[in-house]
Amino acid sequence: MEAVKQWFQDWSDACEYANECAPDFSFLSSFALGEPYTALLSIAAVGWLIWALNERAIRRHAARLRAAAAHAGDGALDAALQEMKRASDAGEKEEKLAA
Repeated sequence: MEAVKQWFQDWSDACEYANECAPDFSFLSSFALGEPYTALLSIAAVGWLIWALNERAIRRHAARLRAAAAHAGDGALDAALQEMKRASDAGEKEEKLAA
């Protein structure tokens, strides 16, 4: 654990020396967060934002597919799911044969 702490301290020192650190979150000092932790917090926030946008796009795409299936008729969704299952089964067989 000490090695990890030392690595973050070295990274923080280099970051401050180069003046290329993550945004200054000095207002978080009341929470006892230092510079390496604020940078990690920034990275985590960006990662969460990307994940949230991706999930929203997936849900929107799924809703669009459901609406198209409802418009096409009740049997269209079942037929599409069966076709997808057949295609994935065929892909798995090809992978097994290739191995």
